[in-house]
Amino acid sequence: MRFFVALAGLFLTLGLVGCDSKLEGDVWPLVEDCDLHQQTCRSQQADARASLTLSPQPIPIAKPIQVNVLLEQLEAEKLELDISGINMYMGYNRVTLKPDTDNPDRYQGQTMLAFCTNEVMHWQLTLLVHQADGQVSQIPFKLETRNR
Repeated sequence: MRFFVALAGLFLTLGLVGCDSKLEGDVWPLVEDCDLHQQTCRSQQADARASLTLSPQPIPIAKPIQVNVLLEQLEAEKLELDISGINMYMGYNRVTLKPDTDNPDRYQGQTMLAFCTNEVMHWQLTLLVHQADGQVSQIPFKLETRNR
């Protein structure tokens, strides 16, 4: 009997963890035509805008990266940056960004890109804007790195 209770608990836990991948809200178009290695990249949907800056530039592999985000006309209860490998699974990499004390529309944090043996690595960096009503806007940016 204990085995079945433990098994039911495991399935319930796995089911709850799996719910995170089904976020409800807007999915913005992928920003592909901007080079995060050289500049701030911006995305816009209606009046809402999000700007993402990573530094240092060019963006290093396996070293700390400073993340700065500016949200305009977009309220966030919580803001996260999710980094996922496109051409190779690179594990779970999500960081919660903290609002700037001087400007609540600005967020910052630190992350790192994992080392990969592929010569060229394609990444998707997605801002997850958690809103007060429970919706989550997903704002994706494309990034390419080269193993040197």
